Amino acid sequence: MTYGAELVDDLDPDPDRQRYREEHSWPARLGDFLDAGQVVNDAVISGSNDRILRTTIDWLTGHREIVEKGHLLVVIGWSGAMRREFYVDGDFRQVIPYQQHQHTDVQRLTDVYRELAWHDHESGTRLLTQILSLQSFLRLHRVPYLFFDSIESSFDSLGRAGLAESGGVDMVDRSCFYRFGDADGSMADVLRASGTEWKGRHPAEDGHETWAHKLAAHVVAGRLLRRPTAAPVTAPSGPAFARRRPFRPANRDFLYP
Repeated sequence: MTYGAELVDDLDPDPDRQRYREEHSWPARLGDFLDAGQVVNDAVISGSNDRILRTTIDWLTGHREIVEKGHLLVVIGWSGAMRREFYVDGDFRQVIPYQQHQHTDVQRLTDVYRELAWHDHESGTRLLTQILSLQSFLRLHRVPYLFFDSIESSFDSLGRAGLAESGGVDMVDRSCFYRFGDADGSMADVLRASGTEWKGRHPAEDGHETWAHKLAAHVVAGRLLRRPTAAPVTAPSGPAFARRRPFRPANRDFLYP
């Protein structure tokens, strides 16, 4: 959803084709709308929130001069809560419970995870912990940021986990989380309702364009390019989740249309 999967053949080695993907995925278009000097798209296909938390902190600690100058906006599209990352055979591997893997040991691990350890409560709890951990890290170092849900709304991920009314939910800074707790607020939900095109399981060029427009408008309206303070988040008044329907079950087709 962030990488720009299926905008071109993902396995095509042609650099011009891959440059086309990079230029038409929403991060590049958002950079255009915000007049950014540079855009770094660090996403991978089937990436987990485990990976997002690890690589974002790793990138920021490796570019401290940029962080300290404040010339930076971090935008995170949180992935499916069921996804995991494990270190296998000398590399970090992304695991989705119902996806097949060519690596034999990763497939063995996926089977065990699916059969013994995958649970909605664990997935939702881990997601909320990851959101609050990265939020705290970014605020501590005064890095402007914006979060959103990519393929499933936090309404469902946290609702199934029994966390919709939890204190942790109240600690999420909703001004920096696009449509947090909205039952239909994920990128996939919004684009599905907008009538934009899809390529397989992922948005086409017009979907990426539409999404970048929506994020840019939110950044400008909320003045999110300003450096945040390190002060704690004040719990908002009113319910974090507007209950308009029951929480949807986890989609075994990876939550895409």
